[in-house]
Amino acid sequence: MNTFYIEFRDPLFGIILFFILLFVISFLSYWGGRYKASRAHKSLESFLGKFDETNDPTAIASQIHNNTLNNESWLLLAHSFEIQGNTEKSVEIYLAVLAKYREPMFQKEVLLLLGKTYFKAGFLERARVSFIQILESHPRTPTALHYLILVYEQLQQFDRALEVSESLLELQPQSHSIQTYLKCRLILIDPKLTIDERCEQLSSIYTQTLSLGYLIFDYLFTHRPTLAWKIFDHGLSHRLSDILWRLSDEQLDFAIISQNGYLRELFTARGALELAQNSSIFELDTLIALRKCGMSKATLQFEYACGECKQISFIPFHRCPHCHTIDTISPILTLSKEHFEENNSFQ
Repeated sequence: MNTFYIEFRDPLFGIILFFILLFVISFLSYWGGRYKASRAHKSLESFLGKFDETNDPTAIASQIHNNTLNNESWLLLAHSFEIQGNTEKSVEIYLAVLAKYREPMFQKEVLLLLGKTYFKAGFLERARVSFIQILESHPRTPTALHYLILVYEQLQQFDRALEVSESLLELQPQSHSIQTYLKCRLILIDPKLTIDERCEQLSSIYTQTLSLGYLIFDYLFTHRPTLAWKIFDHGLSHRLSDILWRLSDEQLDFAIISQNGYLRELFTARGALELAQNSSIFELDTLIALRKCGMSKATLQFEYACGECKQISFIPFHRCPHCHTIDTISPILTLSKEHFEENNSFQ
């Protein structure tokens, strides 16, 4: 019997132990992978079941399951439907493709497309579920984190958006401006803060970061113009044109305005002051000339362009509604006929 006995000091014992451990690790790794794949499959089935409105397969779903066309062709077709505004058909194709093709990375890309489609169509809860489904299997996906933040913003859940931004910041250190923006939005909706406390916190954020100038000064000039003039950044004069244009004469700081060439032209064009004879900006120069002639039937209207994607909006924004970049607003000045309210009383 001693012939088959191996002491633990024998080199052969170490070799045998090594192969035993290798076998155990391989066995556990194999079945662990099978279990993980099974859970992912069940999770996907559960996800698809949430949006399956009928038990009968539709015509497109049947074609996807029975047709030999490659998946890129189906995704191209879904994108075409989305461009045409037929979100229902686009979503139907994405769900059917997810049910047929099980490759993890491909499913991740399709889920991203599906989530974006839901988001653009305004189905925020479905978009949220789609992006969370991605992050459960692929937590290091910046695009999913970015859109999940957008979803929470649309739902006015800025505290949750701020939590998600922590993960995004780890993957993309340059995204710190998103956190600053979300903190400002939280300050603006916090019912526990007074207006003075909000203004103090917002002014502190701007002096520290020199970012989000339009959002912060919009609130400050609306509620505490004295504080706004106190920390006024002359480099933002043009970007704040529409906000400054709407200030009443009592809210103006003449000392600061007189030190800024653009502000002198802006308020001279408005008729509040007489500090400029002309302007290099056509709209302001035209208004100044009209004021000199005693004509005051013209005024400024504003449109808003994104400095990143160049898209134009008729309402101001803090995050571009097209490319979702933050603090890229740039007002566009346009001449318009001034409307006067007439008293039509019969008394």
